[in-house]
Amino acid sequence: MGLSLSAENKTLIKIFKIEEQYIIPPYQRAYSWEYDECFTLYSDIMEAFQDKDSQEDYFIGNIVIAKSSSDKDKLEVIDGQQRLTTLLLFIKVLSIYNPDHKALKDCLEIEDWESDQISPRIESEIFESDDKKNLKEVLSFDKKKFEKVLLTCINKKGLINEKKCTNRFEANIMFFYNWIKFYTQKKELRDFIKYLLTQVYLLPIELEGQTPQEAREKALKIFETINNRGRDLSDSDIFKARLYEKAGKLQEEKEFISIWREFKNRCDLQNIKIDEVFRFYSHIIRGKNNITGTEINLRHFFIRYEKSPFNEKNYKEILEDLFKVIEVIEFINQKSNQNTVLAKWLQLIIRYTNQYPMFLLVVYIFKNGFEDKNIIEFTKSLVRYIYYKGATTTIKFEIFNMISNIVHNREIDKYIESGIKIEDINISERLKNGYALLSFYIIQDKAISNYDIDKLVTHKDSLNWDKKNIEFLQNSLGNIIILDIPKKSITIDKKAIYYKESKLENIKEIIPLLESFTYQNFLERDKELKSNLLKFFRGEL
Repeated sequence: MGLSLSAENKTLIKIFKIEEQYIIPPYQRAYSWEYDECFTLYSDIMEAFQDKDSQEDYFIGNIVIAKSSSDKDKLEVIDGQQRLTTLLLFIKVLSIYNPDHKALKDCLEIEDWESDQISPRIESEIFESDDKKNLKEVLSFDKKKFEKVLLTCINKKGLINEKKCTNRFEANIMFFYNWIKFYTQKKELRDFIKYLLTQVYLLPIELEGQTPQEAREKALKIFETINNRGRDLSDSDIFKARLYEKAGKLQEEKEFISIWREFKNRCDLQNIKIDEVFRFYSHIIRGKNNITGTEINLRHFFIRYEKSPFNEKNYKEILEDLFKVIEVIEFINQKSNQNTVLAKWLQLIIRYTNQYPMFLLVVYIFKNGFEDKNIIEFTKSLVRYIYYKGATTTIKFEIFNMISNIVHNREIDKYIESGIKIEDINISERLKNGYALLSFYIIQDKAISNYDIDKLVTHKDSLNWDKKNIEFLQNSLGNIIILDIPKKSITIDKKAIYYKESKLENIKEIIPLLESFTYQNFLERDKELKSNLLKFFRGEL
């Protein structure tokens, strides 16, 4: 499939005053530009215009367009919808202050020569938001409506309070409306309009195909090449577009939209980004293909990797995998908040300083199912490994090997360190609370669903100890305690009273010591906690 590409700088009047209509396709993300982006665009153009000495042409970026031979009246915006839509909002405002300016009106609307039906220059078909309705509504505002909305959302300082606007489009168009109010001289404003339409440029990169699907696929390939960092489209947007494309070839776009909405809702409920779900999914694919080296760019992995599911599976099969990944994440989140044995080990994995153990855990459950007994044995071994290694990203190489072993049903090491000594336990600052939780859970039957972590001695306490001893205590394991009640910022003598609300036996045992806590008490406690860790790493607990 050859690429038929055209790219030429065009003035805004040539971008907007055309016979075609711009379509924001269903798989795109919702319109999201806010005050900062709008003000930057406005101020940059205005500054270029006000430079009377040069008043040079001003370039504001590119857009990527898919254009099909079968539907020539529609231009599908693959990249640049935020910039293009914002410019249209700006032009709309200018048309309100200059209602007789025909060129502005022509930029805003497209007229069907057969039916005389008027349509907006840009129409959104995004299925994850009300962008279509909201954009159409603000583009229909007249002067009276602008002034009415302005009275509602302007504050005492003369600024727009966007919280009082009904949506992102209304907020942004009101920003422009309020800024342009400062232009009281009609001639100067008309000069600015002329500059905006004839000396401000965009670079539309148009990819053509016989069908919308073919043109879209070509445009996406170009976009992925020139904009690998995804400023406008995230990795998940690209993946969504690819899945939508696969569904389109089967004429199952509506079915895809319904399934994707459910998937996104479940991700939102777990407070996890779709990009993250794809990263978990990538480790399942990596394990299947025995890839144990460093991760590559997520977009490269799914779009360019030969063994990517986008090359080997249909869109329903990919979505089934993604739903199973999110099901695993739901399971982990639910189980980690229970008073169970499994919750102990899950909480310790969650508290670790990076995500590599979580990648492994998701792959394990994805492959082996949701049986608590099996997961307990596996997670205990995983906790033993990662906490023995400490807070380090170097664990990723062993994690990647473990992922491959799990996917291929190979035996997993229990990581018992029989020869370890207490001086080998390095309690790093970054993972100190994790070690405290581990030493606590080693001797507890079940987890605390809502635990808290406190320091026995803080800077608020006035202790008659050597200064070096106090500094050592405050930064050591023996000074940390796990609570089943919320911690409070109080002195150690008051903690002796407050901790009586706890139901934990180890808290009840330490309360008498807190009333006259000595440095020796601390040393003994620190040694006991480290001794628990030592036994755990040796496989004795």
